[in-house]
Amino acid sequence: MSYNYFMASATHIGLQDQEGLYPIRHVCSETGINDVTLRAWERRYGLIRPMRTPKGHRLYSTGDIARIKRIMELLEEGIPVSQVHRVLTDEPNTADPVSTRQEPSPATQPDRRESPGPGIAPHTMDPIAETLYESVTHLDIGDLDRTYSRLVMRHGWNGVHESAFLEIYRRLREESRHNAEGEARLAVFAAWATAAFSDQLRAALRACEGPACPCLVLGGGHQQVGGMLLQLACARQDLQTLPLFDVTSPAGLETLIQRLNAPAFIIHASSQLMRSPELPRVEAILQQPGPTCYLAGSAALELSQLEHAREVEVLPGPPLEAAARLARQLNA
Repeated sequence: MSYNYFMASATHIGLQDQEGLYPIRHVCSETGINDVTLRAWERRYGLIRPMRTPKGHRLYSTGDIARIKRIMELLEEGIPVSQVHRVLTDEPNTADPVSTRQEPSPATQPDRRESPGPGIAPHTMDPIAETLYESVTHLDIGDLDRTYSRLVMRHGWNGVHESAFLEIYRRLREESRHNAEGEARLAVFAAWATAAFSDQLRAALRACEGPACPCLVLGGGHQQVGGMLLQLACARQDLQTLPLFDVTSPAGLETLIQRLNAPAFIIHASSQLMRSPELPRVEAILQQPGPTCYLAGSAALELSQLEHAREVEVLPGPPLEAAARLARQLNA
């Protein structure tokens, strides 16, 4: 979909003849890059400077798209992302994103009829995730902890965990299915993450006020990482949880909810729960009347489709987004 130039109302660009401007989803489809990486190239490295609509939406010219493809070529050649800007500066055709906004000649104009790229190559990973992943490959928890601390200091807690952390986690899970090296990396990452989140969560919960919501984090090993991140994100929004790692009986859970005066409780589970011997006990909890149950994790949608006597609500997949919804509803 092409956006008319006058829709952009960009104050820093003159009213020159433009072929068209394109939203970020078009750029991602044409180049095969993901939107998180594209924004990171703009914010952290200054590699791309798209125009903006009055509401702040990014719009990319054909010159911007050509520049993005050139950046991907340089990364493919092994040039670090931190050095790409210097290389582009030495190339007259890509020296400045603004200077490339003139309409390209037919010989260089991208063919929009081409199918999208084959996918996101490893080198287009979000720069924060790329740094963290490189540290994981050393299989050294001390080095991983130091790298993580530097990233949080530089980019903020949300900046690290909003997408980059989860990107690493997904990649490591996929790699673990194919070779022993991948299994080792996931094991080290999960051991470090659960320990780091446990320490952070204890400190964050001490500052929380109000009743605690029980949170059942089901699954062992790396399957606990997502549930720990969700609870930590909740605590950072002053929503207190009580971490539980074993399924209790409906009566036991109800007793706990009453003692805590909890307005609701949370179940975080991976899809493996649906094949686990713990499933009947979870089903029994859902079939018991009582406070709302918030469902999170990859099993959330399937659990919501089971028979239930209490109100259930499926939380968004990203833990920070799920925590924001919980805080809005339970801290009101």
